Amino acid sequence: MILKSIIEEYIKTAAPVGSKRIQEVLAIEVSSATIRNESASLEEQGFLEKAHTSSGRVPSTKGYRYYVDNLMESNNIDDIKYQIDEIFKKRGATIDEILDQTSSILSEMTKLATVVATSDTNDEVRLSKVELVPISNKSAIVIFVLSNGTIQNKTINLESVSLEELRLSIDLFNERLINSKISEIETKSQAMIPVLKQQVKKYEFVLQTLVGALIHTDSNKSKTSGVKYLLENPEFNDPNKIKDIIEFIENASPFAWFNYQSKTNKTTVAIGLETGNENDDIAVIGTNFPTKGGGKGALALVGPKRIEYDKVSKLLEWISNKIEEKFLLEGE
Repeated sequence: MILKSIIEEYIKTAAPVGSKRIQEVLAIEVSSATIRNESASLEEQGFLEKAHTSSGRVPSTKGYRYYVDNLMESNNIDDIKYQIDEIFKKRGATIDEILDQTSSILSEMTKLATVVATSDTNDEVRLSKVELVPISNKSAIVIFVLSNGTIQNKTINLESVSLEELRLSIDLFNERLINSKISEIETKSQAMIPVLKQQVKKYEFVLQTLVGALIHTDSNKSKTSGVKYLLENPEFNDPNKIKDIIEFIENASPFAWFNYQSKTNKTTVAIGLETGNENDDIAVIGTNFPTKGGGKGALALVGPKRIEYDKVSKLLEWISNKIEEKFLLEGE
């Protein structure tokens, strides 16, 4: 109960939570000494972190993960649902129009960036070859050759990862993923993690970047809304953190963020380093949905770790079901 109270209070305020405030919001009467002792125990176990500037505590990634998996309850989302429902009721609206308007409302109401991606990639397209081309001491280009003749490339900043680590990663890609269907890359790349982890220090960054670039084929579309709302969060007052989260959104694919974890319409959550980004302040909540013609779509919200996980998870699941109802049942 104490962990749940601290997390929910921190989500609302973005300020470290002290024992006095916990005592006020707890549903039962507990002494401040008990709260302090339990909070210290939660900190020792890694669920909480001590704030640098006050006596209060903030949730850790482990704490958020436990909250998402075990403690959170659905929140009242009726107001947002009502507004989005009105969009779905519009006659003649295309899926793109509905997703654009839905994304704007989501970002404004949640203060998170919304990323929508759709893919109608032919399931038979395979990865034929991966090549590395150094272009300076600061950057290199990774080239992906696909079986249908398409060539994708991705410029990598060598300040983020060394050329040698990049070369080792690409050798592993060529060894393990050649002739794999593009639709299988996300899942198969996860099996490479134990080997990659031994050879590459920033293996999460490398894997996320390469898989994200590979999934961004010409048949994929990705659109981001609401970055201005995202930057209203106090976590992103630091210009370096602003740059980091914008690069994260631009360089990765929502399919790479969470698609490998869930093959259903249920929402999936990646917190902190689970996103594959080095900035531990970031979290992603997303859901998948089918599109006409056998394609797939992803809708993700990106923001600080103190996302209202309960509210956003339920909302995305509801939107995913609305999309399926409207566009698949109507046969559009």
